[in-house]
Amino acid sequence: MINKKCHKEKIRFIRAFLFTFLISFITNKSIAQAPLSPSVDSVTSSHKEVIGATDSLLKAQQLFQNKNYEKALSISLELHKKALQANDSLQIANNSFLIAEIFRKTKNYKEALSYYLANLSIANKKSSTKHVAQLRLKIAALLYETQQADSAIVYLHEVINLVDTTKNVVYLKAKAYSNLSVIFATQNKLLKAEKNIYFALTIHEKHQDSISIAGDLNNLATIFIGQHRYRDAKRELFDGLANLKGNNSLLAIEKREKIYDNLAWTLYKLKDYRAYQYAERAFDIKDSLNNAEIKGVLTKIERKFNAEREKKQGELNTANERAAKEKEQRERIKTQKTNQFLWFFAISLIIGSLIGYQFFKLRQKNKLKQLESEAREKILNATLDGKETERKMIAETLHNSVSTLLSSASLHLQATKMLLKEPPSEEINKAQLIVNEAGAIIRNLSHTLVSSVLLKLGLSYAIRDLTEKYSNTTLDFSCDSEDLPRYASGFELKINSIIDELLNNIIKHSKATKATIKMSQEQQNLVIIIKDNGQGFDLDKNLKKGGLGISQIEARVKKMEGVFKINSKANIGTNIYISVPFVLEEKV
Repeated sequence: MINKKCHKEKIRFIRAFLFTFLISFITNKSIAQAPLSPSVDSVTSSHKEVIGATDSLLKAQQLFQNKNYEKALSISLELHKKALQANDSLQIANNSFLIAEIFRKTKNYKEALSYYLANLSIANKKSSTKHVAQLRLKIAALLYETQQADSAIVYLHEVINLVDTTKNVVYLKAKAYSNLSVIFATQNKLLKAEKNIYFALTIHEKHQDSISIAGDLNNLATIFIGQHRYRDAKRELFDGLANLKGNNSLLAIEKREKIYDNLAWTLYKLKDYRAYQYAERAFDIKDSLNNAEIKGVLTKIERKFNAEREKKQGELNTANERAAKEKEQRERIKTQKTNQFLWFFAISLIIGSLIGYQFFKLRQKNKLKQLESEAREKILNATLDGKETERKMIAETLHNSVSTLLSSASLHLQATKMLLKEPPSEEINKAQLIVNEAGAIIRNLSHTLVSSVLLKLGLSYAIRDLTEKYSNTTLDFSCDSEDLPRYASGFELKINSIIDELLNNIIKHSKATKATIKMSQEQQNLVIIIKDNGQGFDLDKNLKKGGLGISQIEARVKKMEGVFKINSKANIGTNIYISVPFVLEEKV
């Protein structure tokens, strides 16, 4: 079902989608990526040192592949230090590239950028054009991630200006064009964004890469949506689907889901009933992909367990065979004490294997619990988002449509009474009273669903209105908020809902006499502090019970990439701290 959204919310969605596409496109595995060990010319070093450094680097790479980033980084930094002392350009390049990859995976973008740049200085002299282009794409992505879009543009242009015309390098140029399109779109330079995506599309059409063509057409349609060119967007989206026809690979399915999502919104804006069908298709694909992802994780865990079990069983069998041979060879000269020692050794191996198996089962159980928790959190956030959006839509419908119709009916009745020569009948008077009462009920219901103060005046006034409404002779609420600007309507709705839930918890459970709500802006975050002097509660017990709605509130704040902290002790009161990145209302 297509929810009613304003144009400003769609623009924010487009920008978020384009940013996600930038990161995923740069790391896309459909085009061969640079190996962990970039190819550069080596310098002279002793045979023994080369073998030792190579083995250590391979071990670090294996740890990196197994996501053991801490150990991989420790080995890589030590190798890098030795390579610098030996002035070994091959090892410096290999180590700096791996270190950059580790920092990028752990989201330490500043450090990753410095090591990528170090690798690039060597690659410019000794590596292939393809590897140089890949490095520049990675550097551009990190610059964009760290809010250095102009510098990212410079590196993307360097990729485009490479003179190499081989297929792999041309494909990397297509990436650069697509990434430039994303950056220009986020800067609201939609004409430049459109121009660059056309360049990428031309390259992919020349090589008949249907999946990449579909992705380009979807991004072009996204730009058209930002320009309100919905018919052009519709054309490009249907062309994108045509390019994916008959292709059921995972990558094609993911592209198809994104196209369906954009197509649903486009058809909705064109008042085409098929919008609902495509929205449903997009949701079905997304749901199936999530299920496949969970199934894949479980399969991977099972395979890893079986491999480790077979390995340990093999080791155990080998040890037992060795012990049996030794026993057979020394049977005449060994004493009873030696035999007892061998039995003790065998039993120890068995016990060690059992302990290892139990430990693995525990890790597997914890992993499953984590997956279940994440799945519940996603379902909870989706449910709450749908509930808030539906409440807002119903409130707006009641206020803007039903309430207006009832007011109009009342005016017509009033006009009819004035036109009558004789006093109006009792039925007309009753009809007008009923219509007026219905209008009042509709207005009250609309305000209950979504605060009209929130929609008209903003978050600051809505929270003050809540504190005044909830204050009484036994519990006094006060609100201390600076003059906050208007935020995006969706953001204000979520924050208002969170604070409303917390105030209701205070009323129902705290037995407090005084509570304060303080709101302020700190850099790019909205900070909310709520305190009461009530009886407090045991946080751990309530989290286990799932009471007070704390789990739901924490999930909402986490989805908004914010921080939620609560400190409560018996007979002292409760302090709640919330900090979330805010989204300002866009001026039309």
